[in-house]
Amino acid sequence: MAFKKKLHICTFADDRRAETAITHMIFFITAILLAMTVVAVMTSNVQSLTSATVSNGKVLSEQLKTDITIISDPELIPYDTTMEQYTFYAKNTGKTELDSEYLDVLIDGLYVYPDELDISLFDQDVLWRPGDLLMINVTVTEPLSDGDHRLLIAAENGRSDSMDFRI
Repeated sequence: MAFKKKLHICTFADDRRAETAITHMIFFITAILLAMTVVAVMTSNVQSLTSATVSNGKVLSEQLKTDITIISDPELIPYDTTMEQYTFYAKNTGKTELDSEYLDVLIDGLYVYPDELDISLFDQDVLWRPGDLLMINVTVTEPLSDGDHRLLIAAENGRSDSMDFRI
């Protein structure tokens, strides 16, 4: 009796080793794609934080170079009864030039609108340079009441000075 040898053709699907290799390859590609996604997200976040830090550093540097000092006498604030204006004086004691158009003035915590302000430099310059004096005339509808008040002058970059005065 002769045994017939059965011819068996090995296919790729029958090979268990290939099945394991394909599974490992799929997991490897998935891991690489996830890692690339995480790197892309982290890179954009780091770039965003870096640019925010740089811009905040520039603002802080400008604030450190800027200084305003109110030099009015807190016991004697000039008041012009015909123009209905209080006059205050300030000096740029910092190292930066400021634009007097971008100053904010508050009296007793209330914002003084630009149409109620007359801001002028003693040397008639456009910029408020370091060491220059600034005269601020505040027009009021009625005089301030007797007692304690507070004046605050803020520059365009947020640097400010305040003074308590008495009428």
